[in-house]
Amino acid sequence: MRKEKGKKEKREKKENHSRRNRERQTGGTALCLLRGMGIAFAITCIIFIGFGMILTYTAASEESLPLVSLICTALSAVAAGYDWAACKRKRGLLWGALAGLVYTALLYAITSLAADSFVLHASGLMTLAVALAAGGIGGILGVNRR
Repeated sequence: MRKEKGKKEKREKKENHSRRNRERQTGGTALCLLRGMGIAFAITCIIFIGFGMILTYTAASEESLPLVSLICTALSAVAAGYDWAACKRKRGLLWGALAGLVYTALLYAITSLAADSFVLHASGLMTLAVALAAGGIGGILGVNRR
């Protein structure tokens, strides 16, 4: 009995030590969450710059912009959800969906400020639904990473 208790205490001590090291390496929860949003917006910038170059130098039409926008939202939300859930290491679906919601809210605010109007259309609701679902998937993957 005493050996089992000693092993259990050692294991708990080791887990606590590794958790503290992870928190130190990531710079705490707030920086970890900020990093996830930064990665998501970096992905967004890269995709839109690439698509802009494709539109500029090829005969591609702008009709595909809504589809590219949804795909970009999904990929960015997956990345943010993955990072947030990996940072928290529990409740992946919740943290991932929350990351998708925050990403969409920030994207909507930036877009609305650039357009000088705060109008929510059906496409905005579709973007929100895609971001919530994709963020949830990313969160599930982030919690279950090895």
